[in-house]
Amino acid sequence: MTKNQRLQALINRYKQETGEKVVDMDQVADWAIRQGATLPKPKTARELFAAQLADAARAEYRVDPKTGLSYRANHALRKRTGDGRQMVLWVDMEDATRAQMLWSLADRRQQMVGDAVHLKIDEMIWNSKHPNEEPIQQEMDFTYDVEERLNSPGYGAGEAA
Repeated sequence: MTKNQRLQALINRYKQETGEKVVDMDQVADWAIRQGATLPKPKTARELFAAQLADAARAEYRVDPKTGLSYRANHALRKRTGDGRQMVLWVDMEDATRAQMLWSLADRRQQMVGDAVHLKIDEMIWNSKHPNEEPIQQEMDFTYDVEERLNSPGYGAGEAA
């Protein structure tokens, strides 16, 4: 059983034992600790600092002087190491080569596609499990949404996308 499967089993046991259908994970954690769950090993100060640096890089936005639009300054370049672990390198858009930007943008696009696929699957499954309710139909063409957001009043300067 994987770590996630063990945690999912704990969540399901909590719901079964408490009768809760909508759960607060803080309460689940407290319950699991009382049940004798083994707590994870805390990250080192160095690991926490590296994560803070990555969060800060991801959160840095600048404003384009020509358009007034806010854009992400730093872009992630995800790579696999020889032992299969994922590593993330960061490049400033000002310094990024075309190949690096293409890699980063394509990776982010694939993340969006993955989210859209799971959104559609969740919609399809919910609809099939609730045949007596009006089906949920999410539009999957985001062209209009993107254009509307780009052209909405106040969008751009100083606003993170």
